[in-house]
Amino acid sequence: MSRKFTWPVALCALALLCCRVALAADDDPKGVATAFFKAMETGDLPAAKALAVGNEKQLAVLDVLVPVFHSFKQLEAAAVKKWGEEGRKTLTEGPGGGLNIAEKLKNAKVDVKGDAATITPVDTKPDDKNNEMKLKKVEGKWRLDMASIPAEGFDDPKALKMFKGMAEIAQTTAKEVDQGKYASANDAKQAMGQKILQMMGIALPPGAGPGQPGETKEEPKK
Repeated sequence: MSRKFTWPVALCALALLCCRVALAADDDPKGVATAFFKAMETGDLPAAKALAVGNEKQLAVLDVLVPVFHSFKQLEAAAVKKWGEEGRKTLTEGPGGGLNIAEKLKNAKVDVKGDAATITPVDTKPDDKNNEMKLKKVEGKWRLDMASIPAEGFDDPKALKMFKGMAEIAQTTAKEVDQGKYASANDAKQAMGQKILQMMGIALPPGAGPGQPGETKEEPKK
């Protein structure tokens, strides 16, 4: 008899454990932020929206940002698989660092004031408010406050087209990296830059080659 109920009991215990983990995350601003960006990484739009709060226009920003974030995470994964960590840095890391936000959150500072919380990564400069994450407690649960993210322009057809194009270019480049099309991460980065310029309608000069986007090849000296 005891063996017959082993699996149902185990499944019930697992369900209860998952519920407790979810509740614990709801009570922890950093845990909620980590889960939110994990949903962004995996392209799980419903999960990201469930961990955020805001009006319809503010939440609609995630319709744009989640696919872009997910696509660039795919590109990161392809770069790491092909060239290692240095390749990832070359291909996807800009002045603000890479997309490994979960790593930044580990040692981030959390400042809670009533029903508002601010998470600040340790490498944030004193005058850089854009690097802070704002959360709001709603019905006892912490949620990413989308009101802290400017929503202006995200409903602009031109902006939407650009974000969609960026996502598609990142996905395409990731596939090309997997297929071995590029000899180095720098080659992939330059090719991607050219694709972005073309998407934006910026014509490449005649003779633009494998150097920086729009860079012309140097004519051999006679």
